[in-house]
Amino acid sequence: MMTRLNNAVPFSGLAALLLVVSLSASAAGVHQHGLAQAAVVLEEQNLTVTFRAPLMDILGTTQPPGDAAARVRYAQRLAQITPPVPASRADCKVVSAVQTTVEQLFPEGHNHRHDHENHEAHEHDAHDDHHDEHQDVEAEWSFICQQPDGLNVLFLPFLNTFSSLTTEVVLLLPSGQNAQRLAPGNPRIPLE
Repeated sequence: MMTRLNNAVPFSGLAALLLVVSLSASAAGVHQHGLAQAAVVLEEQNLTVTFRAPLMDILGTTQPPGDAAARVRYAQRLAQITPPVPASRADCKVVSAVQTTVEQLFPEGHNHRHDHENHEAHEHDAHDDHHDEHQDVEAEWSFICQQPDGLNVLFLPFLNTFSSLTTEVVLLLPSGQNAQRLAPGNPRIPLE
């Protein structure tokens, strides 16, 4: 199902960037388990795809890893968020990819398993308590597409792995701005 948001506003790179930034900022305050957000922006040959999902839906927990083996398991789970797959006829190549890491989520030098007899002597700053807050996993991929007119579909293959997620998608395309809601397990985003 596709819902047209607003086709009256002319498409520009700055407008696309501002919309994606505002979506990121507003999504940061809203956290709902089972619901992910994605944005797809195409301007000329540049395709950018962003993705955000609750940490709990990706790792199955929000607890810091208890040991090195758990850190490896968490990293393997995060690695399952693979790059999107644009329609092959668009001839798109990934030029950059940025993704949340285990180290960003749970800095290695900080372990919340304290000696509670001396807990009052242990100082916390505001950043140290981030494990008690809701956290999200984020990823962003940039592509250069040689045939952007051939970009009629985009797949997020990792949605098959994280099949319990419903994904809200905002599209900023040369043809206009749209929104879609992908049912759990549906990795296909039509772009026409």
